Amino acid sequence: MGTNMWVLRVVLAYVLAVVVATVLGAVAHTQFVLARLTGLGVDISLGERLSTTLHDIVGMAPLFGAIVGAGFIVALSAGALVFKLAGVQRTLIYTVAGAVSLGVTLLVMNFIFEITAIAGARSTLGFLAQMAAGAIGGLTFAKALPAR
Repeated sequence: MGTNMWVLRVVLAYVLAVVVATVLGAVAHTQFVLARLTGLGVDISLGERLSTTLHDIVGMAPLFGAIVGAGFIVALSAGALVFKLAGVQRTLIYTVAGAVSLGVTLLVMNFIFEITAIAGARSTLGFLAQMAAGAIGGLTFAKALPAR
């Protein structure tokens, strides 16, 4: 496979990974916020859940996707370096890199803005759900980009 084709495959795998992590992160955010509202006694129908989820995916995608994308550039590049040095566990390395990326991103945003910018990540379980979204994004990258 030529260099140009390889670069294109890396870029496509990266974009797919960012989209997957962004969508899953937005879905997790919405469900955690709605769960809090339900806990306060607000009745939320399935239709409202679905429409709110779709609304949040569309609304969050540009900014949240850019934030996820920036974190993934660093994390997946670091993962590539770790894999180059270790030579084993490529899928695990990218999966962990994706999870760590979302976790670190949320912590940095919390440090800078002094608030958890993603409301659905304000609980421990919500934070872990965001990391899981990042992990699935990292896994997506690993599976979408065969080892060279």
